[in-house]
Amino acid sequence: MNATLKEILRRKAALLSGAARPGRVTQLMSDGKGGFGRRSVDPETFRKAQADDHASGVAVAREKLGLSQREMAALMGVSPRTLQNWEQGQREPSQAAKMLLRVAIKHPRAVLDAIERKFAA
Repeated sequence: MNATLKEILRRKAALLSGAARPGRVTQLMSDGKGGFGRRSVDPETFRKAQADDHASGVAVAREKLGLSQREMAALMGVSPRTLQNWEQGQREPSQAAKMLLRVAIKHPRAVLDAIERKFAA
C-alpha cells in the first residue's frame, strides 16, 4: 500500500489528537549492553500506562510545590478543569507543560522562586 504524504500526515495528526488509536506499538528497551531490543505492546495497555504516568507526574509536581489545583492551573496557564483532566489521565499535557512539570518535580524550589519573583516585580 502506497500512502501519500498527505495521508501519512493526516494519520499522524489523528493519532496525536487522540482521534485514532495506533494498530500496534513497538517499545524499545535497553539490553543492558549498550544496545536495544524491541517488543510489541498492546496499544491500549500502552496508552493506559502513558496516561497513568502523566497523571501521576502532574499530581507529584503539584504536591511538591504545595499548590492547590487552582493555583497550579494558574501557574501552568491552563484552566483548573484542564489540570484535572491531566491528573485523571483524560488528557495529556503539551510538551512545554511536561517540561515544566519535570522541572517542578526535580527542582521545586526553582519553580517557587520564579513564581515569587514574578509576583514581586
